[in-house]
Amino acid sequence: MEFMSLDGNIQQISYAEVKALCFVSDTGSTDLFTDHSLFERRPKVPGLWTRFTLRDADRLDGILSHNLIEWPASGYLITPPRVGISRQRVFLPRAAVAATELRGVVGASAISVLTNAKAKTVVRTGQLSMFD
Repeated sequence: MEFMSLDGNIQQISYAEVKALCFVSDTGSTDLFTDHSLFERRPKVPGLWTRFTLRDADRLDGILSHNLIEWPASGYLITPPRVGISRQRVFLPRAAVAATELRGVVGASAISVLTNAKAKTVVRTGQLSMFD
């Protein structure tokens, strides 16, 4: 990975040296692992609700995309709980993750929506419209 410092110098570091990389729109507090790192309730954003345990035993919940092709080979790009100015998206390198746990599937993928739509059109044999 390459980073540019505030004074314009470029630094290169490996993924093994990074715990998390936060994408922000404005600098703010660095409370990613101290405040609201886990979802308090079931999230409403569609995706895979996942809990990551990192090498240093910190835990972080996040929403992953339903589309596995969008997952980079080098890590996971998640939407953390309580998205704000200083924590919009977080990249977790695979080297930093010790364990993952799938907590739930929120929403439906495009394939399951299409499959369900086809099934509903076929099954409509005499069912009253008020039950659709």
